[in-house]
Amino acid sequence: EVCRDKYDAVLPLVRLLLHHHKLVPFVAAVAELDLKDTQEANTVFRGNSLATRCVDEMMKIVGKHYLKVTLKPVIDEVGCPTELFHRALKLLVYPISSIGILTAACMVENLRYYVDKVFREIVRSSISCPTLMCDVFYSLRHLAAKRFPNDPHVQYSAVSSFVFLRFFAVAVVSPHTFHLRPHHPDAQTSRTLTLISKAIQTLGSWGSLTKSKLSSFKETFMCEFFKTFQEDKFTESVKKFLDDVSSTESKEPSGLSEPVHLKEG
Repeated sequence: EVCRDKYDAVLPLVRLLLHHHKLVPFVAAVAELDLKDTQEANTVFRGNSLATRCVDEMMKIVGKHYLKVTLKPVIDEVGCPTELFHRALKLLVYPISSIGILTAACMVENLRYYVDKVFREIVRSSISCPTLMCDVFYSLRHLAAKRFPNDPHVQYSAVSSFVFLRFFAVAVVSPHTFHLRPHHPDAQTSRTLTLISKAIQTLGSWGSLTKSKLSSFKETFMCEFFKTFQEDKFTESVKKFLDDVSSTESKEPSGLSEPVHLKEG
């Protein structure tokens, strides 16, 4: 309410609070205010409020190494596809012949391979999730459950809206901004990463893959593609992962942490 553009204040505010170990109680306080104005459970933490922007910046600072060990190997693999994969990607969007359709089918299999690999790397990565992120997710989860006590799923969607939609999915579609790739990806690789990111967002959304969710895709082939993911094992994997990253129970040291740089220069 004081800043004309509150987003300019978010990054220095988060760095200051991280330095003084006060970020978790601050995020909990502004998130509680945010939830007071939230009328529906399915819109929890979906806007760009002070609370959500603070969590975004915290994840970028604290979760940098977590992203690197979880996603970089598979992102590097996507960045070096075969020429057949590139040609199939074009034909998948604009199938112009029976040969094109057959090649597109090959592309769908490749896309499923990448989506499945990214998804598996994410859901098995909870042991590497920084403790601070887990503490923040724990607070958000319980605040959402308290605000909407009659919705059993909101405690999961409150966490998935950050860790899947605003963290992993964003890093997949823009790996260069998270230092997962040295340069902006070329047009074809960017297209592939966009499709993978959409898939991760959908799989990470708490609940089953309903017809309404499937119909939200502009690409008709994506609707068919996601029918192969309509299995309980994917939902259960997401649930277990969200339980793990929003728990305050002590985890075994992963040996993957590194110092967080709050100041440069």
